[in-house]
Amino acid sequence: MERVIGLVNKLQQICTSLGDNALSPQSILWNRLPTIVVVGGQSSGKSSVLEAVVGRDFLPRGTGIVTRRPLVLQLVKTDDPNAVDYGEFAHAPGRKFTNFDDITTEIEDETTRHLQRQGGTKVVSPDPIYLTVYSVNVPNLTLVDMPGLTKVPIDGQPASIVQELDDMARQYVKSDNAIILAVTPANADLATSDALRMARDVDPSGDRTIGVLTKVDIMDRGTDCRDVLLGKTLKLKHGWVAVVNRGQADLNSKVTMKDARAREQEFFKGKPEYQDLQNTGTTFLAEKLSNHLINEIMKSLPSIQSYIEGTIAKLQKELTALGGDVSHSRGAMLHMTLQLCQKMERAFERIVDGGKDGGEKVLDVFEIKLKEAINKLPFQKILTLKNVQMVVNEADGYQPHIIAPENGYRRLIEDGLSLLRDPALNAIEQVHQILKSIVTLAVNTPECRDLARFFNLKSEIINHAASTLEKLRKDADGMVRTLVDMEASYLSASFFREIVAAESYAYDPSRPRPAFYTLAGDNLFEKRYDNLPPADAHLQKISDHVSAYLAIVKGQMLATVPKAIVHTMVVPAKSGLLLDLQEEVAGKEEPQLRRLINESEEIAAQRDTIRKRLTLLQRASKEIAAFM
Repeated sequence: MERVIGLVNKLQQICTSLGDNALSPQSILWNRLPTIVVVGGQSSGKSSVLEAVVGRDFLPRGTGIVTRRPLVLQLVKTDDPNAVDYGEFAHAPGRKFTNFDDITTEIEDETTRHLQRQGGTKVVSPDPIYLTVYSVNVPNLTLVDMPGLTKVPIDGQPASIVQELDDMARQYVKSDNAIILAVTPANADLATSDALRMARDVDPSGDRTIGVLTKVDIMDRGTDCRDVLLGKTLKLKHGWVAVVNRGQADLNSKVTMKDARAREQEFFKGKPEYQDLQNTGTTFLAEKLSNHLINEIMKSLPSIQSYIEGTIAKLQKELTALGGDVSHSRGAMLHMTLQLCQKMERAFERIVDGGKDGGEKVLDVFEIKLKEAINKLPFQKILTLKNVQMVVNEADGYQPHIIAPENGYRRLIEDGLSLLRDPALNAIEQVHQILKSIVTLAVNTPECRDLARFFNLKSEIINHAASTLEKLRKDADGMVRTLVDMEASYLSASFFREIVAAESYAYDPSRPRPAFYTLAGDNLFEKRYDNLPPADAHLQKISDHVSAYLAIVKGQMLATVPKAIVHTMVVPAKSGLLLDLQEEVAGKEEPQLRRLINESEEIAAQRDTIRKRLTLLQRASKEIAAFM
């Protein structure tokens, strides 16, 4: 039995080290452990019951709300009968309180300090005080003493106090592993008991509730609680225990715990209505609690062990994700920096070569957006008969063209080619923005998760990537402008020679004609102009010739602009996105590297917290494994 209770005490001490309790937003272990929670109304005798179990006076006393914070009380039975009893608080580790009056004072002082830190406006607080009592005379138990419940605020208490106390107690008793010790004075109407009301709310089946009747010795003359103890009225699954604690007169006259126990035994043995009952007295209560706790522990251990192992695996995974401690030797820092840069480049390359977030977006620019933009260009404004006539006349000046308006052709073609420049340059900018967005995606991929630890390095990587992409954008811009300018600088005369030749043998069907199409898709040699006046027909032919030439150039641009952008932007970005940074880092000295990979304090603290939790849970797992 002692081994079992001792195991739970060790596990609960681990909870204390973890800062884990019933109020923890994400309880790690506390809610998995069977815990005895003492609830009752104000002045119901809760504190007296606890002191009787411990065998020492150590709790604050008075009227109204005396217990103003939950007290997690761990009782540890020592083996040495000559050892001095002492208490130790979690908030004052290493300080042994051998004078139990000092423990009372420390509970009051720590409560006051805590409430002042909270702003000084609260009367109670749900944050627990942890106290461990070491003694040869105590059973191995852990109990939680809650502030007393009340129905009506008194002594200047705020109206909210009733609900605050109720909510606080519920947080501790709602867990399926909480054993509820419902303390009720026998000299009051049990039907109105605050403790029983709460127990029935959270434990309607009664599987977790043990009833304690206090103040049995001051019940009205002619009344007793025998029927309750026998389970005939207000039946509880785990029954009731009656106790007689010291009254205020006993405390004033310094009646010892030993004498109080003896007088309690005399009372129950001396009353005919109780002398044949076993469920009376503090000694029986302590044994009942220990036995009940043991049964609950034995039922829970397999699931506790399974839960702990699962939590350990989860924490180990989280710790791995956060990375190890940073070495501050120059070689190690340089290696880590270059390694992270390479991981980032690989992630970038993978996304560029990948699906909808990378390569597909770039392809969409070439296959859809560029094509749509070029097809929407206002070529027809240039090719109207009125514009053709104006350009031809201006180009030839006062010299009338003899055979063909060559300068007019050139001007019209140049005007058409100039329209192609903006869609091509827009395609560069669109791809540039896509590559920048891929940088953001890459630094946040799982393989680059370590970058979250190093804010300075992450910023440098993002900045250098942006700088590289900007240089490549300028290179692409220059090449695409050159492509457009090349077309305008040298017109393909062979195209027009073929037109002249084809038109010269228009009536010789045995000679093959070239297949030239206008921007509108009309076959150049199937068009008829005999329905137009001679002057208009001449201008329309010029317009169609220029249109067919521009159609060829448009097709070439749709083929070559994507190649130019990929060649000057995408491929170099994949192969050398962080090349400048890696060359720069290689020349940095140790202090500069240390600043570059200065780990985020938040990440370091998070790793330390997880490591501490992991160590404590591994200890808990070993304790359970050794027991089983």
